Amino acid sequence: MVADKMMAKRSQYLHLLRRISQFSFLLLLILAPILGLFRIDILTGAFVIGEYQIWFADFAIIFGAWFLIAGMLVLSYSWLGSVFCGWACPQGLLAELGTGWMRTLLGRKAELSIDGSAVEVARRKQKRGNWLLLGVAFVAAAMLFALIPVLYFYPPLTVWHFVTFQRDAAMPLSMYWIYFVCCVVMLLDIAFIRHLMCQNFCIYRIWQHSFKTKETMRIGYDALRSDECVKCGYCASACAVDLDPKHTEVYSGCTACGECIVACDRLHAGRGEAGLLSFMFPSSEQEPAHMTSMAGRFRGVLPFLLVGALLLAFGIHTYRPYEVSVGNIGARNTGMSDYVVHLSNKRYRATDVHIAVGGLKPHQFTLQQSEVHFDSAGMVNVALHLHADAIAHGMHRFVVRLMSSDGWREDFPVQYYRVGDR
Repeated sequence: MVADKMMAKRSQYLHLLRRISQFSFLLLLILAPILGLFRIDILTGAFVIGEYQIWFADFAIIFGAWFLIAGMLVLSYSWLGSVFCGWACPQGLLAELGTGWMRTLLGRKAELSIDGSAVEVARRKQKRGNWLLLGVAFVAAAMLFALIPVLYFYPPLTVWHFVTFQRDAAMPLSMYWIYFVCCVVMLLDIAFIRHLMCQNFCIYRIWQHSFKTKETMRIGYDALRSDECVKCGYCASACAVDLDPKHTEVYSGCTACGECIVACDRLHAGRGEAGLLSFMFPSSEQEPAHMTSMAGRFRGVLPFLLVGALLLAFGIHTYRPYEVSVGNIGARNTGMSDYVVHLSNKRYRATDVHIAVGGLKPHQFTLQQSEVHFDSAGMVNVALHLHADAIAHGMHRFVVRLMSSDGWREDFPVQYYRVGDR
């Protein structure tokens, strides 16, 4: 009896904890690009982690991280099931906010139906002002949430200038189109789609169904007390995805939000009893024999985790903060051959790079500049001209040497063939 009272009291905080979890994850999504933890530089086509650009050429880092993240997600699906959907997913939060605002302004039965039926509005709330306020709330939320994906493609300062209507030379016209599209998508989502996405279109949920195990956590039901559920349905009315929480099968649309648990516990709180629903981890004997166990899932995922960790460690160890190449752009039958030294700084920090040419005498070439300064990540092209009339006929090898102020050094070998005079 004491345990029942403790369970009933604990579930009172379940809804609050879930809201804290949802908004904390949303805050993390906002802060990640602002603090430079992760974003995408669309100008260079690179991922940005901290102050480093990760190019597709850094395949060991990309594939290593992907293997690790995918492996951990699979283990998360297998162990905790749909907890991410109910406790962290921004889509779920948007859906719940949209539904809550509609019910507050239009009544408890105000729901959008997939078959196009009219919204049932409570008689005392059939006011134009309520519809206007609901529309303003939807549009304002869409405009606010649409800024989050924009932050992942443009620097925070540029986004701030965009929001405050300040002029910014780094602000491309494409930013307006990207933001407009994001606004439209968010508005459709929060006003119409909501949990239809979770139930029918979410790729994440498809992956979850594919990797559930015999011991995957789900909503448990105390069937021994089923006589207390006669003509109740309170838990089903609290379900956001219209399920019967008493019968959540292994493969269901349940988002593990726990609102049905809160509802049932609230109903039994007056008697100091715990409700009939709770989170549970079934034993392997309770589930179909064809399903794998959690231990079997871990053994299957472990090789991917190890490969991912090794690739990531190798990629970090061999990471190149600068990329250099030398390309010929001149006609070889003329008196001068032209080369370009392509130099890229992949770190968002100021640095200086010294460029020199070895294997040729000073009068045989002209280097546009020997010192390059970077204020941040970027690319610079430096022209290199070879004076063919000062170079003997035949094959020549020379080296473009680069050295940065932070100790990086690299020699780029080049072959040049001097043709004979006609």
